[in-house]
Amino acid sequence: MGIKNEIIGARDEFIVLIKKELLGPGSEVSVPDAEHELITASPEKRYSIGILFPQGRKMKADNGDVDSGEEEEEGKETVDDISVTEEKIESSDYTAREIKEEKKQEEEDDDDPDSEDNLDEEVSLAAQNMPSSFGISFFVKGNTDRIHVSLKYGTYRGSRIEDCRIPFVPMLPDDYRVPEAASGYVTYDASERTLKMLRGFNRKDVRLLKESDRLDTDDDHIIDNMYKLADQLKSGYVREPHELKDIVIAFGDSNYADSAENLDSDLVGITALRRRMENGNTSLTVMVINKKSGHAAGESCIFQPELKVESANNNFVFAEYTGNADFDILDAEEQSLELQYRNKHVYGTGLGTAVNWDIDEKGNGSIRNDFFPEFEVPSMDFNLPGDCGVNPRTLSMKYLSDLDDTDRKEKISNLDSLVGAYSVWIDELANRADTLDGCFSAAAKKNLNGCRAACERMRAGIKILESDDQAWNAFQLANRAMFMQRVQLVVQRKWPATFPEDRELSNVLQGIDYRTADMEFPEDRYAWRPFQLAFMLLDIVSVTDEKSADRELVDLIWFPTGGGKTEAYLGLTAMTIFYRRFRYPNESGGTTVIMRYTLRLLAAQQFTRASTLICACEVIRRDSESKKHDYPAYPLGKMPITIGLWIGGDHTPNDNKGAAQNLKNLNSKASYNLEYAKEKYNKFQVLKCPWCGTRLVPEKDGKKNRGQFGYKMRGNRFALFCTRQSCQFGGGLPVQVVDEELYREPPTLLFGTVDKFAMLPWNEQIGNFFALGNGNRAPELIIQDELHLISGPLGTMVGLYESTIDALCRKKGNITKIVASTATIRRAVEQCAALYDRGVSQFPHPALDAEDSFFARESKINYENGVFGRKYVGLMPSGKTKAMMEIRAMAAMLQKAKDMDLSDEVRDKLWTLTAYFNSLKDLGKAATMVDDDVKDFMKRMCYRLKSSSEVRSIGTADELTSRVTTTELNRTLDKLEKVRYSAEGMKNHVYPCNVLLATNMISVGIDVARLNVMLLVGQPKLTSEYIQASSRVGREYPGVAFIMYDGGKSRDRSHYEQFRPYHESFYRHVEPTGATPFSIPARRRALHAVIIAYLRLSVKSLSAEDGAAGFRKKDYEESVNEITDFMVKRCTDVNRRINPNMEDDANAIRSEIKEIIDKWEDLAENAEEGFWYGKKFMVNGPDGPGERLLKTFGTFREDPAFETMTSMRNVDVMVPGSIIEWKEERGL
Repeated sequence: MGIKNEIIGARDEFIVLIKKELLGPGSEVSVPDAEHELITASPEKRYSIGILFPQGRKMKADNGDVDSGEEEEEGKETVDDISVTEEKIESSDYTAREIKEEKKQEEEDDDDPDSEDNLDEEVSLAAQNMPSSFGISFFVKGNTDRIHVSLKYGTYRGSRIEDCRIPFVPMLPDDYRVPEAASGYVTYDASERTLKMLRGFNRKDVRLLKESDRLDTDDDHIIDNMYKLADQLKSGYVREPHELKDIVIAFGDSNYADSAENLDSDLVGITALRRRMENGNTSLTVMVINKKSGHAAGESCIFQPELKVESANNNFVFAEYTGNADFDILDAEEQSLELQYRNKHVYGTGLGTAVNWDIDEKGNGSIRNDFFPEFEVPSMDFNLPGDCGVNPRTLSMKYLSDLDDTDRKEKISNLDSLVGAYSVWIDELANRADTLDGCFSAAAKKNLNGCRAACERMRAGIKILESDDQAWNAFQLANRAMFMQRVQLVVQRKWPATFPEDRELSNVLQGIDYRTADMEFPEDRYAWRPFQLAFMLLDIVSVTDEKSADRELVDLIWFPTGGGKTEAYLGLTAMTIFYRRFRYPNESGGTTVIMRYTLRLLAAQQFTRASTLICACEVIRRDSESKKHDYPAYPLGKMPITIGLWIGGDHTPNDNKGAAQNLKNLNSKASYNLEYAKEKYNKFQVLKCPWCGTRLVPEKDGKKNRGQFGYKMRGNRFALFCTRQSCQFGGGLPVQVVDEELYREPPTLLFGTVDKFAMLPWNEQIGNFFALGNGNRAPELIIQDELHLISGPLGTMVGLYESTIDALCRKKGNITKIVASTATIRRAVEQCAALYDRGVSQFPHPALDAEDSFFARESKINYENGVFGRKYVGLMPSGKTKAMMEIRAMAAMLQKAKDMDLSDEVRDKLWTLTAYFNSLKDLGKAATMVDDDVKDFMKRMCYRLKSSSEVRSIGTADELTSRVTTTELNRTLDKLEKVRYSAEGMKNHVYPCNVLLATNMISVGIDVARLNVMLLVGQPKLTSEYIQASSRVGREYPGVAFIMYDGGKSRDRSHYEQFRPYHESFYRHVEPTGATPFSIPARRRALHAVIIAYLRLSVKSLSAEDGAAGFRKKDYEESVNEITDFMVKRCTDVNRRINPNMEDDANAIRSEIKEIIDKWEDLAENAEEGFWYGKKFMVNGPDGPGERLLKTFGTFREDPAFETMTSMRNVDVMVPGSIIEWKEERGL
């Protein structure tokens, strides 16, 4: 825990430094303290948040401008306006050139181009960027005729000679005397250890003194300090703190007060409003106002104001905001949320500020505003309670595998104890439920029934393990495979990215004995998290009995980010693979499991983890087939257990011919430009062996290339192999990435993005994944990760295509089990109904409290014991444009991470700043600012803090976005994981990532321990995206996420003003998602594709590219009726599940399908020279109309083919247009 405690301290110090820089006071070293600081810039320019400006002020710049456009204050020049030269400034030369006029520039508005709804609002609220008031609203019980409040704030005045002093420690402090030549200007105060100004002087005077050679020596750098004192006099401002402890607001008989007792100020005013509520409580709103108007200056602005109200000096106690008055109008899910979050109390909201409180259960305490709100979201504890009676061995993967010879009955008994502990916990909750408020009774009963149902399913799974030898063996082998996978991952971490000739790893690989590997490599616990094992038990019946009711359910793993959802369904995947081989030995070939993802980066990341598991399964199969097997043998067949990546031709080769050409270019170009060759031609995705971690691509080692490519052509077929001879997969990896090979030999585990399934009607070979045309079974299991992303237009399209997938699987006679996972979703029942036409079972099922589901509990933050959470900090700019605030925040975060006194290991955890953007447009602007403005502002900051030689070098930002290639993404991820900060490394020019610019691509699937500081620029549009994105930091070490809100957007302001209540329960605020696969627009877009795909893939005579020509209704009437009835029934069922009152579209769908069939037949009959589906015309169109059934989406040729998507992302309506350019002749 030592290092984590150090990082906790470093993180909290880091936050304080950012607060001093952006809110103040404390942005410069000041004497005697920060409360009375002297800053060398006008405070309204220096500080960025928590400022109340004079009334009537508006920003001149647009929201996207880099500077605010404020006029210079006459007669005052600020050090923040001094441009520091690019060269490193030595501490002995503070002669920065002075700029007389601030640069002004105008750029285009930085708003989201899609946010037309907010346009008028943002224009009308432009003045919000320079607020002149703020307030807090809260509820109380008691007498409110006289309200006592306190207020603290700061103002700034121009500096005087007696103010100018700086900390100064000479080499010999006890006997130090200021050199005679300087003694008329400054004196040394030994008691304060400061250098003080005696009479006024400027930089010119100091320069003349320096050039006069009247100083024999300047070992104490007195000249440098005199420059600083000159700056303090010329452009300095001194903070004057104000504290008003007993301001009285007297309402009397009125409910409005616009004045206050004990507040005699021409700057600060207070107004208040009260409203008596029906329940006897009173709503109070107290506003602080800047009464000045006109020019903004240090003495006419209010800085760092803090308004506080305490129950101790009032005749009331605070009351909780109760939310909805009528609990009964909430639907079942909303009532459940009210139940689970009933202990999260909200006592107030801010107005132009955030609000915080310290209030006990009786309502006693205080409430205050907070311009720099912080909240630490506790981490989750995924362990079982220590007193639950479950033997820790129960969770051991090795113990549950056949590597441990413990009796089967004993193992099953231990598994039963886990379920028993869950059952006892449910019973205890049932007793507690009786004591709850009556309004929660129905929700509590429903939730506990859901928990009991899950418990019974687990018990049923254990009974199967007890009675079914095949199921038991599959369960044991799944545990062995997961254990072996974890061992190999430890090996990869200990010997990261090695080259094939490294002998040490070869010796390790040859010597691994998995019976003792947990002792040889003790770095891992090799244990399940309780919910992972429970989930496997829950789904055993589904996997082993295709006729069970559970098989038709969508099992949704709903678990917090970082909780281990991937491991849960990987374990189920392994068991499904083994059980199918035992149960259906003659039908077990082909694809057993399909895993689908929505994002390319997520698919690539998770593919590596899944590949290691598949390698473990294949090692088990090979050992079982060996005559001299090392471990227990099982009848797993001769067909290899494989994995395939199916993500699209832009990222992997579509065919062997393309793979061969890529490989040829890769090898030929690598000899003279390796990096270019890898960037341009490596589309094979797999960069290291998933089993041993050996590099599959060469790297530069000086002037030579080291290593070799693990790709080759065997004849005319592409294959991957490990470049290390001693690896078990030196002869070939059970991994494939070329589409043609995947179709030829469908992988056991098919890994892909949902986009690819849009190709169903285009490519008949996709039917091979569903065992169409052979004797194998259809896939047993489909896993959809990050279900919350399958919503909106994408979800609508996926839901429609899902109809075909379901129909094709059922045509083989077996029902495919569906498992989904997410950490953030609402309306899961409706969404799963729309996508899959099935019921849904959430696991773990919610119970009475959001913070405890038995399998995960909210931790109690305790730094001493190393228990920490992720901190969130809110930033709302005052008097700064969005772009300027962005620059200042990034510069502060980058520079402070360097300035702090930390060990290399701790500094590494704060070194990389991840900046998250809601659009590529915003990110593109930031990339430019990082290269220019951010670097410049860091130099300014260092100059004023007198650390000019310590300006941090940040280079060019790295990116994780859709606009960079997959190779670049992998390289960036590799850099993030492998290159750590160290002083030695920096000397040797080994630079870790400084700035990582990202969009929602990183929201899921990225797990890098070094990422612990994030700046989110603008509140993401969805809470689910916010949770997912911010959860990328602080996953293993204490992290912090800063959220920079946009004051011109009401949604951002609302999140800022309710910062604490939102973050205390932000899973509660996840917005509902939805999909409408059978809506009229969706049917127009893709119903034809679904019908054509089913007929083409399920009827052999229609499958070939030219098979479209042979279609006649009468010949295929049975198949047409099958898919028509299936689609009509599915539409009816989906509508019934979502909303029974929806209009029945059955007749409309029948009519539309008939039109599709009629059109197909008509086109086929009237084709003159040939008729094809259309794949052959994807690149080059046909010679004339009437030659194809399908044309790519967005094609506006004059032919009658169906416009058909090739990607699920093609959901926007394309509008053709023409541009007419008018030219006028000169001289007319």
